[in-house]
Amino acid sequence: MMRKFVSFALCGVLIAAFIFFTHAQMSDKAQLGRELFHDPTFKGTIKPGKPTKGFATGLSCANCHADFDDAANPDGVIRAGHSVVGVPHRGQAKGGMISAENFARAAGGGGFCYQHFLQRIPSSEVDPTAIPEEHAEALMAYFEAISGDNKGPEFEIAMLDDDAKKAAGEKLAAMSGDAEKGWQLFGRACVVCHPTPYRAGIGPRIVGTRAPRNIDAAIVRWATKIRGGGTLMPFYAPDILSDQDIADILAFGRQELENAGR
Repeated sequence: MMRKFVSFALCGVLIAAFIFFTHAQMSDKAQLGRELFHDPTFKGTIKPGKPTKGFATGLSCANCHADFDDAANPDGVIRAGHSVVGVPHRGQAKGGMISAENFARAAGGGGFCYQHFLQRIPSSEVDPTAIPEEHAEALMAYFEAISGDNKGPEFEIAMLDDDAKKAAGEKLAAMSGDAEKGWQLFGRACVVCHPTPYRAGIGPRIVGTRAPRNIDAAIVRWATKIRGGGTLMPFYAPDILSDQDIADILAFGRQELENAGR
């Protein structure tokens, strides 16, 4: 009887130890994922250098995505990407570009951003599974840790082709907007990348810049990039910035350019 008790006790200790060390390992992995999410160097795997493809842009995952439920607990920032809460439940990413087959290996879409936005590699050349495997696993562990049963926001991503981007830009540029509302939206959505006279940024300056010769053409270009994306600029889907939101931002941008030209 005593032997059985000792055996059961030993089994219990071993099981408890296994669970403890497994959880500890997962916790460490999730912590690494959290650090990678906020680190533009990706633990030094992305090198500094000239502003060309393959080198660090200075962006991190956190520039475009919240790592909390920003629908339930908004912080006022408008990010181009949706929250990563719920990523493990999605099964695909980037409008189907990343399928269920390579979803985990591509870090639920993080592998695309790792190359395109963090290293300036053209989207046509991106291999979302090129992200180091241990980093993909760490990001997925972090996404699982912050998601739990929360499936996150429901959304559909429509990837626009060049003709659709052009049509969207022309439509938005023709709309009327409120410059005051646009300034507030610019502060929440754009200033993280676009510099002002007293703030550096990765994108071109919009506030306090010299006016181009053709302001109307500049507004169409901006509208096209906001809705359709650019070389390093993520697109803003309609559920993040509505057409009217973009029209307001464009009205603010036009006001700035016209004031600069006086």
